[in-house]
Amino acid sequence: MPELYSRRSFLAGVLTAGMLSTAAGYFFTRRESITLTLATGVDATGARALLVTMWNELNPDTQIRVLEVNSSTRDQFDKFNETRADIFNLDAIHIPRFADEKKIVSFRPENDISLLGPIRRLCQRPGTDDYWAVPFNADVGMLFRRVTDKRADAEPTLAQVLTASATGPVRFAGQLDTVSQQTDEAFVCNVLEHALAQDDAILDEAGVLSYGLGQWREALAPLATAIQHKRLVTAAGEADTTRAFQQDTLRWMRHWPVTLTSIERPERAKAGTAEIRLGRLPVGILGGQSLAISAATEHRDEAARAIHFLTDTPAQKLLASFGFAPTGVDAYTDAHLQDTLPQLNTIRYAVEGSRPRPMHPNYAEFARIFADHTRRHLHENEPLTQRFIQDIQEALR
Repeated sequence: MPELYSRRSFLAGVLTAGMLSTAAGYFFTRRESITLTLATGVDATGARALLVTMWNELNPDTQIRVLEVNSSTRDQFDKFNETRADIFNLDAIHIPRFADEKKIVSFRPENDISLLGPIRRLCQRPGTDDYWAVPFNADVGMLFRRVTDKRADAEPTLAQVLTASATGPVRFAGQLDTVSQQTDEAFVCNVLEHALAQDDAILDEAGVLSYGLGQWREALAPLATAIQHKRLVTAAGEADTTRAFQQDTLRWMRHWPVTLTSIERPERAKAGTAEIRLGRLPVGILGGQSLAISAATEHRDEAARAIHFLTDTPAQKLLASFGFAPTGVDAYTDAHLQDTLPQLNTIRYAVEGSRPRPMHPNYAEFARIFADHTRRHLHENEPLTQRFIQDIQEALR
């Protein structure tokens, strides 16, 4: 176990040194010094701060100031819109609204990162080579599993996980409840993934939802049964899910891949736990963050240069060493990363097979309505009716 973590630390150091060498091409001088404000959410890993520090070291006349904005997925637009920023680090689902309300400007990336198809479609301006935002990191729902015997380890399906929990003690935790807008989005992602596990036509590759009421009833029936019979842990939010997995030594958990880095070492120290592994869901929900240029900035060229640095292939490799899901092929095929991060290929296949949430300017209202209807259905046994279909149709019209 110590060898794994020493190798990972060594890898981060090697990548950092390599970035500084490669990044020399991003150095440029100005007659007047400026500061670019980057509005973003919180990053507990330190990876983003390291990249920003590297940029600032290379560009003393064009500094990046990070402005952390405390927001939920639902109110990110309003909170970010209240800030004076040059660059926004946007959750993928907010890109359409920022573009629709002309809060960001499209631009053509100059770096050579080979984006995975589903990620590129989230950010590219339709019919052009321009992008509304350049992906900073990807994210996708994954199935974590506690391995007790490597020789007997088999990767289950989500349906098998629900069945196993029904025949014994509760062994699975997911973000399957919500108590506020802070936990709504995780709940929406989890519900969509369970529905997709039963019917992959419920949400297509473009993020278009089915409006078939019978289809939704059937797709959510196994999850509703499992919840109503208390066969799984229905955590409200990602932190509570992690806590339940660790405290109760559960067998499975649904979470994002970056979580593996923080939980792997303490869990492997437990008696009877040989390893924590990542597996694919039948279809995971695609997430991630992307960097966009504010329409209000007076420094568009400088903002574009900074974005290119923060999203280029060397940066992606560095982010991967911190546990993030990379956005481009080159990071996934890097020999050093593959040697140190055995889960890398699994994450890539999960991203390539993922589906986006509805990419619509009114997504936040859709998510509120969807969470309200499905929570009452799953937890209070309230039937799904045509009103559910009418409400989500209206939100996405």
